[in-house]
Amino acid sequence: MRKLGLAVAALVLLALVAYGVGLGIYAFASTQPPVSTQPHTPEQARRTLERLRLAREYPFANRFILLPHGRMHYVDEGAGPVTLCLHGNGSWSLECAEFVKLRSAKARVIAPDLVGFGLSEKPARPPDEVIQAHAADLAALVEALDLHDVQLVVSHSSAPIATRLVRLEPKRVHSTLIEAKRDSESALAMSLAQMPVLGEIVVQGLGGLSPGFAHGPLGRTQGNWHERANSLALARAD
Repeated sequence: MRKLGLAVAALVLLALVAYGVGLGIYAFASTQPPVSTQPHTPEQARRTLERLRLAREYPFANRFILLPHGRMHYVDEGAGPVTLCLHGNGSWSLECAEFVKLRSAKARVIAPDLVGFGLSEKPARPPDEVIQAHAADLAALVEALDLHDVQLVVSHSSAPIATRLVRLEPKRVHSTLIEAKRDSESALAMSLAQMPVLGEIVVQGLGGLSPGFAHGPLGRTQGNWHERANSLALARAD
């Protein structure tokens, strides 16, 4: 009987410690980020990149467009056949930077930050149909820029969005060839993201879907717990 009591007490203590750790992570991760990652103008975007020490890695003109689910930031470089480069979960268009530099010498490359990521607007609450919402925003971008014969280059976690985009815009996005790029997130973090509570701590608290976590170059633009809710929503989307 005494052993059972000690075991119960140990479990209660472990639960309290875990709760305290989780609460501490939430308190720290939900504080207002020191640098706003939701600029409204190209000038603000450039200042944000400079303050985040990412301007050298991202030497492109910053563009913005208002779409159904929020303000989207994107780059549009080069001329010729159009390639749309989609970043992975926990990342942003910095992931496409080297590809943009190389490809834009002979083609037009557009690399957006999905709404909720990068320098795009971060909705307070992600949409219920996350994949459909991202695809709808990209379809609106393709129409607004009057793009045709678009080829897609995407990360593995963005493939469902790309597939939905092809269905929405079959006359503009002809290519169903999806070249899987290296994903930013780890398989372990993706697995943990599916678990209640633990997923919130790993993804929203620590930025676990980004290399280097919240302070790595790909995670730095989702500044706190609430902004990283967009990553968790995409990770849990069907």
